[in-house]
Amino acid sequence: MSRSAPGVCQNPDTAAIWPLLLDSTWFAGLAQADQAALLALGRARWLAAGSFVFFRGDPPDGLYAVLSGSVLIGSSNALGKAAVLARLGTGQWFGELGLFDHEPRSHDAYTDEACLLWHATQAGMLALLAQQPEMWPALGRLLAGKTRKLMAGLHQHTLMSSAGRLAQRLLLLADGQPSLRLSQEALASAVGLSRQTCNALLQQLAEHQLIQLNRNSITLLDPAGLARISA
Repeated sequence: MSRSAPGVCQNPDTAAIWPLLLDSTWFAGLAQADQAALLALGRARWLAAGSFVFFRGDPPDGLYAVLSGSVLIGSSNALGKAAVLARLGTGQWFGELGLFDHEPRSHDAYTDEACLLWHATQAGMLALLAQQPEMWPALGRLLAGKTRKLMAGLHQHTLMSSAGRLAQRLLLLADGQPSLRLSQEALASAVGLSRQTCNALLQQLAEHQLIQLNRNSITLLDPAGLARISA
């Protein structure tokens, strides 16, 4: 993957961007003045598949929304072994933690397909929040929702079987989409299993027609069945 600077869309059509932003439950719940401020502050940016939005350790650079495509949140070690923690699809926002603590990015963020993002810079967001401090609670709710989801996942992770953890991670990474693109090595790392064990469990799920293993993706044939395994 490459550290590609996101391409800024010249003269973005805000009339087209507006309904994409409203696909976000969080954005739709903001006061109209706050919605208008974010629309005026942000810029549309394109990223090709396999490009980094930011790296772990980078300085905070503002708030992002996924308008189309998807972004993976994860980390890697010096040997290049990667772990995927979350997949953010259309309507999801990320990057808000740095607005609170001003600390470097805690994880990598990169695209697994061509992606259109909405980006409000760190300096711009902090200036906006100084002018409209009533936005802080809304950002707090955005952060709290992710924290609650993470804690629930950690709690379940300690009680589940290996198959249940794998089913849960598939549902989390797919995030409501019918399929996901992810290497089996990255998936195994995300679940905390060896690649061999993960592959064997994926084959079992496929035999039970819960998933379909494709060359470069995994299709979720029966999300409800996967949810029962991870319950």
